[in-house]
Amino acid sequence: MSKTLNWFLPLCLLIVFCGPTAHAQSSPVINASTCQLSDVKAVINGPLHNAANGDTIQLPPGLCTWASGIAVPNKIGITIIGSGNPNSSPSATGASSSCSATEITYTATPAANAAMISATPVFGAATMRISCIKFVPSGAKGNSSNPIQVIGTCTASGCPNLRIDNITGPSSWAGIGISDDSFAVVSNMFGVADHNTIGDVQSSSNGVDFINIAHGNWAGVGSWGDNSWASPDTFGTNQAFYLENNTFNYAFGTDADRYGSSYGGGRFVCRFNTFNQVGGVSDCGGHGTDTIGRTRGVRQGEFYHNISNCPANGCPSLLGLRSGVGISFGNTYTGFLGNYMTLSLQRPWRVNSVFGACDGSSPWDTNDGVTYYSGTIGSVASANGQYTVTDSSSPGWKAGEWAIINGDPFSFHDVTAGFGFQLSTNTANSITSYASCLNSGCSNAPAANDSYQVLRAKVCLDQPARSGGLLVEGGDGGQVTDGHVSPILVSTGNPGSVLQNLDPNYEFADVPAAAHGGIAPLAASQIPNRDFYTEVSGAAQTSPTSPFNGTTGTGFGTFANRPTTCTNGVGYWATDQGSWNTSGSGGQGQLFVCTAPNTWSLYYTPYAYPHPLVAGGTTGTDGPPDPPTAIKIAVQ
Repeated sequence: MSKTLNWFLPLCLLIVFCGPTAHAQSSPVINASTCQLSDVKAVINGPLHNAANGDTIQLPPGLCTWASGIAVPNKIGITIIGSGNPNSSPSATGASSSCSATEITYTATPAANAAMISATPVFGAATMRISCIKFVPSGAKGNSSNPIQVIGTCTASGCPNLRIDNITGPSSWAGIGISDDSFAVVSNMFGVADHNTIGDVQSSSNGVDFINIAHGNWAGVGSWGDNSWASPDTFGTNQAFYLENNTFNYAFGTDADRYGSSYGGGRFVCRFNTFNQVGGVSDCGGHGTDTIGRTRGVRQGEFYHNISNCPANGCPSLLGLRSGVGISFGNTYTGFLGNYMTLSLQRPWRVNSVFGACDGSSPWDTNDGVTYYSGTIGSVASANGQYTVTDSSSPGWKAGEWAIINGDPFSFHDVTAGFGFQLSTNTANSITSYASCLNSGCSNAPAANDSYQVLRAKVCLDQPARSGGLLVEGGDGGQVTDGHVSPILVSTGNPGSVLQNLDPNYEFADVPAAAHGGIAPLAASQIPNRDFYTEVSGAAQTSPTSPFNGTTGTGFGTFANRPTTCTNGVGYWATDQGSWNTSGSGGQGQLFVCTAPNTWSLYYTPYAYPHPLVAGGTTGTDGPPDPPTAIKIAVQ
């Protein structure tokens, strides 16, 4: 430390002044003379100072304009903090009003195409922190990247830490000045975004996505999120990126739709936030392995103790997953809500997925390998969001022959056009889709004289309620000569079924119960009490048999009122167990799951709240945690 002070004291005297905060820090505090780009760069990238691991760069108050961004030196973690007194108490939500004193407007040109603040820390570096700054929009959409971009490097021991706090950013930036309407892009990082205020007015789009979260290089292995998918769940651990105590106005918390080898496989937790007027999109959620090319979809999400004040036209859902596994509990809403959680599997009808449509024709899915029928389309009709395809050859099918059986639907595969969809039912000469993309932007539709097949995909790659399985590697979305996508299975060197495990979604103790939507599946291959378990009544247990008797769904109440008998897979939230919540409000709780007939096992305890980084601590060891108790249910 003495060596550090030898150069730091002259720096304080000759270039910047040493504020009182410097004496309270174990690492140097470097004060920028103004918040203008050139002055901040001078103390991060030289010539006045080259930032080192653990430095704090203090920005003074002021109204500043940046025409390009700042890149933190490679592989280190520093703190960049504006003027003010940041909120950190669990009783406070949103950014401190004092943290608007340092205000930066970004007016980047198309040539700049760089984040305002970007960093590339590695595991073992100091915690990266960006705090107490107000960002203001400027410029046309596409002129800039994202205000914040932090792409870390993980190892087998873990991922680097990041804290983003007391940031203010308007929702009017959506559709105007940032790439993909994402305020921050965070990949291969653990940590927390807390006490931020994102959004102010309704934008022309769905609003700003606060953080686009990914874990493309999970445990330092591979790319595209492949190893995050092949690795166990990490619910209730520090192995995720957390959003807590934030306020969102016309803005939503998370997404996971970045294309690139650094992205995919995101794991997030949204808790103790307030969402105001979020319509047209879930409060937190992520894309699936569907529209983002080679990149894999969101891997897991937790959503609890949030408040959602829905707009007049309602909230579609609070937690929306197009892939992966989710847990939702203890949330409250006002207004109209569609569902607490939606599971929106889209690969059965998407035509632009690198892994192909999940219609029985892609090698990446678990198919039964049977061609049940081949024919030629005679005519096509559409109504109520469904296609009806008629075969003019009078095939003589039995009515209901292609109906859904136990969540394993048959599929229509258009051989000519190379796409498909799941089937709902049939008549003697027609088949009707379960759900099509008529209202969701599908680029293909069945047409008369197209050749078609009736196939069956039992499990789609990365569908909601599936995880684990075999590791995929390689590929950039290109095609190879045999027609298969270029990624391969590590175990075989060829494309093939990943053989993922059943990993159910759980929802419980959300209120109010009057319009309790629980979990809504948007595909025929997802069924209750196998792929998801929903709160049975919205009321707490009054006895071990009421209102939840341990047969289906989930229940909640005291540990003493947990049912004495149970069916494999159901869940019970014991409200008087655990000690993870040190905030003094909001209650405790642990989730028990029936892992064998009449056998309850502790499955999930939420991670410590407030997040340790909020109090200035660390997440402790960032190594791989013990995974939750496995639910031994055979893949259907």
